[in-house]
Amino acid sequence: MQTQIVIRNAELSNGLRTFAEEKLAEALSRFEQNVMTAVMRLEDITGPEKETGRDKLCSLHVKIRTGDIVIKQEHTDFRAAIDVALDRLKVQLGREIGRAKRGIAEG
Repeated sequence: MQTQIVIRNAELSNGLRTFAEEKLAEALSRFEQNVMTAVMRLEDITGPEKETGRDKLCSLHVKIRTGDIVIKQEHTDFRAAIDVALDRLKVQLGREIGRAKRGIAEG
């Protein structure tokens, strides 16, 4: 499984990058056999010089054997955006992998 963290329009501390890496690894650990790649993008939508509310975006793009899962979560804080996005990802991964195991096609 390959993971990658991409940062755009934001200046993140090493602590926040480490937080993101650890949280992503933890969230995917249960699904390692099914996940091929995972990309987390962290972006400050309005740029680092402006604080305008929910302007921190955490996007997740995960490729599994049966397709792709894309999650986007905006929040006022990167840590909160990461936590909520990863919680949503774990639920979606559980659903998709469960469907595949039961042989249920999408649609």
